[in-house]
Amino acid sequence: MDVTAIDRSAVLGSSALHRATPASKLVAATLVIAGVVAANDPVALFGVLLALAGGAAALRLPLRSMWVLALYPALFALVFAFAAAPGAVTALLIVLKAVTAAFTVVTLMFTTPYPQVFAPIQRITPGIVGDALLMTYRSLFILAEKLADLTRAVRLRAGVSARQPLRSAKATTRALGGLLLYSFDLAQREYDILYLRGYEGGLRVTPRRSASPAADAGAVLAAALGLATIALFRALPSLAGYSWIAAVTGAVACAIGIMYGRRHR
Repeated sequence: MDVTAIDRSAVLGSSALHRATPASKLVAATLVIAGVVAANDPVALFGVLLALAGGAAALRLPLRSMWVLALYPALFALVFAFAAAPGAVTALLIVLKAVTAAFTVVTLMFTTPYPQVFAPIQRITPGIVGDALLMTYRSLFILAEKLADLTRAVRLRAGVSARQPLRSAKATTRALGGLLLYSFDLAQREYDILYLRGYEGGLRVTPRRSASPAADAGAVLAAALGLATIALFRALPSLAGYSWIAAVTGAVACAIGIMYGRRHR
């Protein structure tokens, strides 16, 4: 997982979604996730996922990095679906729900700096919760760099080799164990620094104002349209045979988004 790629896209990006307020993007993400939770038709949900991908392509977001992150939950969803799903359709729905929800959150993170994501949340949560989230995000960068250094050191010392899987497993386990101990030390050090500086729950972030009201409205309307599509197929079971229309529409939107993004690079 390249955490720096997320932060680089969120801070340096210049798409329309980057110019929208964090609050409107949170509302849009909430609407899409609500649709994911309510979905009972995998074909219609697949159409929504394709439309989301098309929107990301049109905005020229780093789709390759986004898909890598969005597909992580699919691995766990596959295990759950294999163990609990009564049939193939339900299993497919479980996996699609995981991927669609993850892609929605990833899109939010790739277009919004992390502190700005939690700026609206800080207004309704205890101060220490918002501050802990901010400090956790900072620590991710430090731990990611430390893990890269450990992995590089193990490889240079011939500790990882495809011909010696047992030795490689031992070296990897030791590296992860060292990283875990380092994370405990890092947490204690950060706590001591905040305590010495008189921390009193004051890591406040000022929410960014909108640079494009049209982008705010567009994000919310697009998310509401996705939710309405899912709600329609759930409320009217007789439309189940026509869910392919949603899939085709999503595929067309995805294709248009890809072509638009390529033309305007």
